[in-house]
Amino acid sequence: MRNLLLVLISLVLIAGASLACPSEPEPAPVEPSLPRTGAWVDEVIITMEGDRQAAVLNMRSGVTDIYDPLHTIYYDSGGWRDYLEFIEQVREHPEVDYVLNYGSYRDLRFNTYRDAQTKEPFFDDGRLNPFAIPEIREAMNWLIDRHHIVDEYQGGIGSPKWTALGTQYPDHRVRYPHIVAAIEAYYTHDPEKAAGIIGAEMEKLGAEVVDGKWQYQDEPVEIIVLIRAELPPFPAAGHYVADLMEGLGFAVVRLVLSGSEASQIWVHTHPGQGAFHIYTGGWGTTMISRDQGSIFDQMYTHRLMPIPLWGVLEEQLEEFPTLRDASGRLRFLEFTAMEEREELFATVLWEAMRFSNCIWITDFALVSLLRHDVGLAVDANLGALCPMWAYTVHFQSAGEPVAVGTLRVEMAEMLRGPWNPVAGSSARVDRFAGNWALGDRGTLPDTRDGLCWPQRIERAEVYVEQGLPVDISHDWLTLEHVLEIEVPLDAWGDWDARTQEFLTVQDRFGSGGATARTKSVSYYPKEIFQIPLHDGSTLSMGDFILYTILQFDRAKPASAIYDDSAVGAYNSLMSHFKGVKFVTDNPDYGLIVEYYSDQWQLDAELMVNTMFPYYAEGPGMWHTISLGIRAEQDGALAFSQAKANMLGVEWISFVTGPSLPFLRSYLTSAKATNYIPYAPTMGLYVSQAEAVERWSNLEEWYADKGHVWVGSGPFYLESVDTTAKIIHLKRFSEHPDPSDKWLFLLEPLP
Repeated sequence: MRNLLLVLISLVLIAGASLACPSEPEPAPVEPSLPRTGAWVDEVIITMEGDRQAAVLNMRSGVTDIYDPLHTIYYDSGGWRDYLEFIEQVREHPEVDYVLNYGSYRDLRFNTYRDAQTKEPFFDDGRLNPFAIPEIREAMNWLIDRHHIVDEYQGGIGSPKWTALGTQYPDHRVRYPHIVAAIEAYYTHDPEKAAGIIGAEMEKLGAEVVDGKWQYQDEPVEIIVLIRAELPPFPAAGHYVADLMEGLGFAVVRLVLSGSEASQIWVHTHPGQGAFHIYTGGWGTTMISRDQGSIFDQMYTHRLMPIPLWGVLEEQLEEFPTLRDASGRLRFLEFTAMEEREELFATVLWEAMRFSNCIWITDFALVSLLRHDVGLAVDANLGALCPMWAYTVHFQSAGEPVAVGTLRVEMAEMLRGPWNPVAGSSARVDRFAGNWALGDRGTLPDTRDGLCWPQRIERAEVYVEQGLPVDISHDWLTLEHVLEIEVPLDAWGDWDARTQEFLTVQDRFGSGGATARTKSVSYYPKEIFQIPLHDGSTLSMGDFILYTILQFDRAKPASAIYDDSAVGAYNSLMSHFKGVKFVTDNPDYGLIVEYYSDQWQLDAELMVNTMFPYYAEGPGMWHTISLGIRAEQDGALAFSQAKANMLGVEWISFVTGPSLPFLRSYLTSAKATNYIPYAPTMGLYVSQAEAVERWSNLEEWYADKGHVWVGSGPFYLESVDTTAKIIHLKRFSEHPDPSDKWLFLLEPLP
């Protein structure tokens, strides 16, 4: 029996073994993959390539995925012909796609100078200035064939332009296309009409045609055309204008100069000297403008452009009071209904054509190059290299994003200036790699129409004074018109740099307090202070508080980091700012920000002030910004270029150059003393434990990366090589958002 039991036990063990250990191993169970967060690509290598043709070849061979030729388009001595050849070269390669953006405009700028006392159209040396006569300037609109310029000198890329309104912006495309269309029809190309008007006005001035040439007091009437040498479609389009003037009988002098050379004449020489009559110029913008009401004050009056060419308009606008007054009303939003705004737009658009101190020629379409397997959101104004590129760029297979890979970007120029969030380089090439890829914000812009969507905030409320024509398009926020908006007495209304404490609304306005025309309320989710930063820290209330302090402190003479160049921005802010309040004790939200102001916009989505710590030139955390504060307090470095030049010190860079040894020494000191800036206020929000953690994390970060640029964006800065011109970004794997959050921007608007 005992032997039988042993046999049975053995058989059971053998059977069990055969069940547990099959001869063919079973595959391990597959763990469900977690959704991708942050960036789609693993890293981005940015290098410099100034040769457009070489860049196209690199893209064709797969060496490069994105190329931005902007700098070469503006400054390459090859000019417009090389640019058109470049476009044709791109079109020949199926591996390379291009996208267009319309943030660049071309115009003819006239020297309108006349004697301010006599109103006579003469320069200071007695020469006749035909362009002091508004009717002659207006006639130039009929003389110029804008379609010809686009087709012949821009390769058909771009569009003719008659008004100051961006052809891709809402005021042109949505609100007032009927006004623009009427202007375009009225001022359509009619050289015979132009010649008739100009001839009649010249005869009124006492000029006469002798042997086919205009003369005044027996001397030829000479027109100096200042032509940009390297700004497509110039110089070719500039010579076209000069040819037209010669065809009318004027003696023409052509000055073909680079932008910097030309600026010495049209910017720095008083118009009374008569150094030019016509300048072939260009302008650019960096964002989709939802409201272009201020463009008329900028382009047609003396009130915004601080150079002599516009200064002389003040006297001349006395004869165009409706243009002058309506322009100011639009700039300062002095209307209470959209019907009233439309009347003002109709007035300034037509009056601007009559005044024509400048006339618009074309929207110049710039290109961004992409390999065919690269997808990203394209900004109508900035093209591929825009604020949303890092949130959307991806490789694609069969039209679907692929979550892997190294993206290689070539730029015609990079690292134009020092990177620091407070007042560093504002060049687009620096913003592309530093600001937009490495930082995050409370809301982010829609690349298609310029409206905002929530990013770090959860939702928002906007309240506006009854009667203001504010509209709403999205459902992530609410809009309410109210009779009165009272600013809480305990909200912060200003800053005392001496005591390093906020002044309340009661302190600023007295016990009667203040009212505001608008109020926005931003609701941050409960987990807002769990948002990871690149150096291992987490976002904290201290980051919000320091950001708020620096809206005021640098403009205060009592501040240890007073900067005269910050005063203008402060004065502009205080002209409408009424107060801000942070609510941290609501159980349903991590933070609520109430912002009170007299400033308003047409779109409620653009009125949400989240106070997220994103400075003028990028993300700023309280501990990294503190290093710059310490350095500027000691006079070793300065945040702004203006103050750095004044003191003869380095303009602070958080990532490269002579600033880093200073910042490293202040980091060592801050860690040793557990430094908290503006302690009387910041000490209420930043604990000693948080300070210890922040300084330890930043010390390790600096030891590993060699810089102090820290944000919370989808990429972090791995390294910068200023000699080889290489920027290396890596995907921030702890970024909390799903990678497909912003891919809807790749779809056309409904």
